[in-house]
Amino acid sequence: MIELLYLLRIGLSCLLGLIIGLEREQADKPAGLRTILFIILGATLTVIFSLKFVKDTSALNINYDAIRAIAYYLVAIGFVGGGIIGRKQGKIEGITTASLLLPVSIIGFLCGLGDYSLAIVATLIIYLILKLKYIKIKIQVMKKRKNNVKKTKS
Repeated sequence: MIELLYLLRIGLSCLLGLIIGLEREQADKPAGLRTILFIILGATLTVIFSLKFVKDTSALNINYDAIRAIAYYLVAIGFVGGGIIGRKQGKIEGITTASLLLPVSIIGFLCGLGDYSLAIVATLIIYLILKLKYIKIKIQVMKKRKNNVKKTKS
């Protein structure tokens, strides 16, 4: 039977992934909603599996290193990130989205461990960082308008 605690961890993980994934989907990025959800859910399940496996095998005197599954998951995420980065019209694209996969995985790990407050704070920080692009664009537009007004006065 699935424990209620596991459902809470998985549910929060998916909710936090939804926040980041919707932003990526809205920005029409290669790793959108479903990709982010799969990555964060996979990270959470990896931790739950590792903790459960350690607990279940300790009674049998089997030593299991729980950190290995997490380390292997991060290696796999590196390959996924490498596949996202590419060239488009001579410009390299996808670096921000690829670099996002690591902290999203960590948020999933935090949810799997039950560290909800840190996972929520990290999600909000990531969301704000992603939104900095739109602030940067608005600043550039304002600077351009200001320069155009100076040119017309001259």
